[in-house]
Amino acid sequence: MKADKHMDQEAIIDMNEQLVDYAGKHGLAVPDLAQALAQAATPALTGLDALLKDGGVGRKIYEDVAQGYLVDRYHLAGSELEAAHKKLIEAAVGYLGQHTAQLDNWQR
Repeated sequence: MKADKHMDQEAIIDMNEQLVDYAGKHGLAVPDLAQALAQAATPALTGLDALLKDGGVGRKIYEDVAQGYLVDRYHLAGSELEAAHKKLIEAAVGYLGQHTAQLDNWQR
């Protein structure tokens, strides 16, 4: 994979903005929304299912944005896509946990 750090970072931001937006519109009313999402997504994204109580829709959106970016940008498939997808999700969850205030302010 030819890493384009700037574009990868933009995809990570987009993933997290969409997740925060979805959670806010889904009616998740908690004071620190991004923090709650980051905690729920750690150590596995399936924690989002319980927090959002949406049958996995929010998690699926998060995963689909990551996969779509990797396919469109790098034309990955198969095991390469799977490995890059896992890595991008981990980076995105890390970003989410480190930028909670920024994402909460963005969502408001």
